[in-house]
Amino acid sequence: MSQFNPLLQSQEPIYYEMSLPSNGIPYFEDNSVDEIFFFFSLSKEGIVQVRALTTKDELIWTDQKLVEDLKAPMIILKNTILGLKKPEALIRADVESMLLHARVLTYGKLTKASWSCSECSKSNELTVDFTKLPVKKLNSFEDLMLKFKNYEIYMIPIVFKEAVEIQKVNDNDVSEQLDKIVSCIQRVDVTLPDGSKQSVKDKMMIAQWVEQVNPKDFRVIIEHFTKVNKIGTVMDLDVKCSHCGYKEKTDVVVDITNFFSEED
Repeated sequence: MSQFNPLLQSQEPIYYEMSLPSNGIPYFEDNSVDEIFFFFSLSKEGIVQVRALTTKDELIWTDQKLVEDLKAPMIILKNTILGLKKPEALIRADVESMLLHARVLTYGKLTKASWSCSECSKSNELTVDFTKLPVKKLNSFEDLMLKFKNYEIYMIPIVFKEAVEIQKVNDNDVSEQLDKIVSCIQRVDVTLPDGSKQSVKDKMMIAQWVEQVNPKDFRVIIEHFTKVNKIGTVMDLDVKCSHCGYKEKTDVVVDITNFFSEED
């Protein structure tokens, strides 16, 4: 029989709504929503409930072994997202947005970031407001479909677990890129010469086709792959060097050095 702990009364987690970059579209389309989330934890509009990190979550985030194995973000997501069962099956852009949202709830919306000017090579510092970074979202199922020649390709943004595993096993950029494209392709519908249609979901068959397709068609496929995977928080900012005045874009990298930084 568990004892009532009066110390925890003021520690009840408060959950806040957040909208996923994917809007939940791939999960509902693939019928994987019940595998990844408990009942009604993801709304039809792609909204989930997230809470701030606890001290235990922060300790997990700073555990070097868990970070290196990329287990830390999965554990934290399971702790902070209400009703999440399988964080590893989430689309990478959703994972990144969830972690960023939890970070804002815990430490505030501002952080310091540094960048080196590509013109004069001097270091600059800027304050980033995470809540003002634009988020590119998936608007409809049609955004995932590519129709060209006699093919219809259904492609989803890359899944976090698959992105990690592909990066681990590949020793060159070419094979990594091919594996990522194949992992995102869920189905290819092809119209055969006799007018009949056939749907191919077998990953080995899809991989063989992608590798053998002519370069012009491959460029069409990779353009769609790039477009589909552009969803998520846009982390590049327009900046101006405080030393020489040079203007350019720089990526905001959220890592261990600024994830835990609090607002001044």
